Amino acid sequence: MVYKIKLRIDGKLEEFKRTEPPYLKEITRALILQQHQVAMYQDDDGPTDKQFLKNSEEVADFAVNFWNNQFSRQDVLNGADLKAMTEVSKAIDDALGTPNDDEVDEGKAKK
Repeated sequence: MVYKIKLRIDGKLEEFKRTEPPYLKEITRALILQQHQVAMYQDDDGPTDKQFLKNSEEVADFAVNFWNNQFSRQDVLNGADLKAMTEVSKAIDDALGTPNDDEVDEGKAKK
């Protein structure tokens, strides 16, 4: 599996790749991120602005580490569009062992 992410850095769209599957360090980071997100939504009033900002930094840090420090946290925060964030979410889901929609559809088609 190849993980690709495109970020706009200094006005230029740059692509970064990772060819390895998620390893224990990414699995652990994804579990920590998930735990923080669950806790964030447990308040009766929902997440605060501060919690949303902290979450975006944690997601950006996950991406930086997942793609082996090929870019910075600021590169993600300032240059990740919806497509890039979809790739980050896919990487997090894969690290958590969550099947994506394509895998679920393929499983249904084989039956």
